[in-house]
Amino acid sequence: MSKAPVWSIERLTAMETAQLKQLLANAQARGADALAAQCEEVLATRGPVKKPAGTSSTSSPGKRAARDYVSVFHFVCENDRGVSTDGEGFFWTGSWVVPEDEVIKSMNAGGKLALHGSRADRSYRQGKILDYRKSDGDSAKKRNIGFEFLVAADDVPLAWPGGGTGEKGYTWASHAQSK
Repeated sequence: MSKAPVWSIERLTAMETAQLKQLLANAQARGADALAAQCEEVLATRGPVKKPAGTSSTSSPGKRAARDYVSVFHFVCENDRGVSTDGEGFFWTGSWVVPEDEVIKSMNAGGKLALHGSRADRSYRQGKILDYRKSDGDSAKKRNIGFEFLVAADDVPLAWPGGGTGEKGYTWASHAQSK
């Protein structure tokens, strides 16, 4: 097993905001309160965080309960980049860097995945996540682990959730709401 990295304020400050927010979410999910506090401290120096008004569709970590899960992973994937078919009605995505614990929770709750040409477009491929695998290290940052998803395709295009930055967005749901 590898040794946990040392997270200095300098190292956190050098990270991109999106990476820092992801680290914060991971720290909160794993109960690493000291690291979460450091992340929040660095994020506070970057100005106010814009939050969507009263919606459960966002990719900012915020204050989520442990029972919350990603009901839909949204990715900008132009021209089917990295996508391959796996029999009729199934496809594997390219590699995406997301927290593995969120992937597992999502799959256990019947989570979906949607590929979009851009954030403004409805998804052109989407469906229920059936499985995932670690990718062969084609992610841009070696310290991040990418995952490829096996998806049972459906014909119901989905809109981008409204939150998120860059090429990833999450639609969040709560097990408390679904029961």
